[in-house]
Amino acid sequence: MLINKKKPWCQHPRNRRSKRLVSGIVASILTLQGIMALVPSQVYAETADLSLRNWHASSHISVPTIKPSWTMQVDNYLDMYDTYEGHHAIAEEGKVFTFADQQLIAIDARTGKRLWSYGKDLQPYVTYGNGVVYGLSADHMPFALHAKTGKLQWKSGTSTFIDTRLRTEVMIPTSDMLYAINGSVTFAFDRAKGKLRWEANEPLADGHGTAYLEEADGVILRTFMVQGALSSVQLNAYDKKTGKKLWGHFGQGEALTIKNGLVYSIDYYSPQLLDYQSVPDRKVIVNAYNLKSGIQKGSREFTWKLEHEPPYEYGRGGVFLSGGKLYIEQGNQVAEYPFDDYKTGEVPLRALSSPYGEEWILLGVVQDRLMYRDYKTGEMKGVKLANGQPVVLSGDAPISQIDVYDKGMYRAQRNGTLLGINIQTAKPAFRVTTGADLHESTLKTGDMVIIQAEGKLLGIKIPASLR
Repeated sequence: MLINKKKPWCQHPRNRRSKRLVSGIVASILTLQGIMALVPSQVYAETADLSLRNWHASSHISVPTIKPSWTMQVDNYLDMYDTYEGHHAIAEEGKVFTFADQQLIAIDARTGKRLWSYGKDLQPYVTYGNGVVYGLSADHMPFALHAKTGKLQWKSGTSTFIDTRLRTEVMIPTSDMLYAINGSVTFAFDRAKGKLRWEANEPLADGHGTAYLEEADGVILRTFMVQGALSSVQLNAYDKKTGKKLWGHFGQGEALTIKNGLVYSIDYYSPQLLDYQSVPDRKVIVNAYNLKSGIQKGSREFTWKLEHEPPYEYGRGGVFLSGGKLYIEQGNQVAEYPFDDYKTGEVPLRALSSPYGEEWILLGVVQDRLMYRDYKTGEMKGVKLANGQPVVLSGDAPISQIDVYDKGMYRAQRNGTLLGINIQTAKPAFRVTTGADLHESTLKTGDMVIIQAEGKLLGIKIPASLR
């Protein structure tokens, strides 16, 4: 009702006409409502079978947003084979080597200028060593290019293709050799001329080789996944000149270290024979083998007991060597042992608490911090070696990719941004808009980082606070 007792309608003719008009409209509306009440309703709003709401938005981190020094369109890694994941772009010598229109191209990392291009219909794989860029032709034949000029140095006449569904495919250049791994097969090429020197296969692996290869004192070490009643990793040694298999040990992982002619390797087989759920006793065994003969020369055992009551958790946590110290995850703590000066019955130098729970995987030591990764979300956190204090390295959106160089953690997020975070202070330093949901590894050369977004590269000059 349009009634105001304090200010009644005046009797001006225009106001009387307005009052009659309003009364007519109200009467018409009431009449129409009466008619509609007699007509059955024909439209119903559908209700959801399930409806959930999340009112908790992520907190936004306020940091300076910087613009890329350059942006370039390249072949989208999402359209490539999974086999070459993480190998389609590298940054070396102040350049970025990647693919555009299935050609291998070189880009100046500072300016984004395209320097040279090579080939056509190439496999999206590139690696670098000693001023030379290596790639694979369409028929999997390795080739070598001068990194500065793009000039072809050689192309092999040997294809590394292996007809197996699941395979690891990598190339590893050394001072005088280029090793190509394809599944359980190892190819050894002369680095200067591209001539195949030898080829070796581990038949027990049935095509399942890892990407690990290490060269030491004329011996090549590789690991394979061997299937059987008990499946495990196997460590093999080959003669560098001939490719002849020197020895192999089932259940042994890649070398922790090679020292004084001995290979130190974790025993992954023996723990499989234990009744983990009922027995609290745990141990890590590190065996030492003669590098050339494979004869066992010693063993080191690191033991502990789990707390609480059975059933106990199955398996074992992370084990790694860093700075002459062996770090072993033991339940809710990480024990630090001396490795170079080992004595039988060695007790830990100290134990650091693991504050993050079962979802967190111990990765290693970075910037004097034990680094952990949540296997569900991909988040990273740390623990300071100096005092055991937790370090939270948070962003403001779910993770797409994380890479750490020096003091900088480059956190690509699934909201189209990348945060640069100081890993020592845990404080964000800058933000870049990438416009991508998924990201590949962030690359670094000199004072530039290269962000790999979907179908494009972005060059960013590293702020002084992260160098």
